[in-house]
Amino acid sequence: MAVITTHSTADLDGVASTVAAVKRRSRSPNLIGTLKHRLPAPITRLLHEAGELADRMDLSAYVVGGFVRDLLLDLRNLDLDIVIEGDGIAFARALGRDRKARVKTHERFGTAVVIFPDGFKLDVATARTESYEYPTALPTVEPSSIKQDLYRRDFTINTMAVRLNARNFGELIDFYGGRRDLKEKTLRVLHNVSFLDDPTRIFRAVRFEQRF
Repeated sequence: MAVITTHSTADLDGVASTVAAVKRRSRSPNLIGTLKHRLPAPITRLLHEAGELADRMDLSAYVVGGFVRDLLLDLRNLDLDIVIEGDGIAFARALGRDRKARVKTHERFGTAVVIFPDGFKLDVATARTESYEYPTALPTVEPSSIKQDLYRRDFTINTMAVRLNARNFGELIDFYGGRRDLKEKTLRVLHNVSFLDDPTRIFRAVRFEQRF
């Protein structure tokens, strides 16, 4: 797997022209069949319930990150991360009430963990941007869109999301060419200060290179 740094002068509402070109060429496939085929039925039901709850709360919900990457690779990964455009903590609490689950919140970062009676854990986060005062510092967090949230991720292969709201359940969201890079075994960062923001990404790059 090759490691490539993407140099970008675009703001967070866009990306480098090469990545934007990929987005224009890309379609948005629906992964409903893949989800049903590759996931245990209780997990698929949970994702549907999350989307229905988001609809009732007038929020947009997405499952993101490594789960989506491994779904496309046909690898088992039940580590679910849901990102909410809106109040992620309120969503987590509502889901906890519906499912009689415990909820641990982290107000500073807009995140929560839903712990179900059987011990299964679901991470929920408010879509956000992060800025760092200096390398390795804890980030300053502000609410944002799903596009901006995915832009802060480590590598493009981890920037994909699947929409959970009922109307478009299963739609793959791929702003930054992650599916293409996954297919081509290319490990690409999204901006040229990525490793300065989080030096541990260097070690993750090594692990991904060995894994794929």
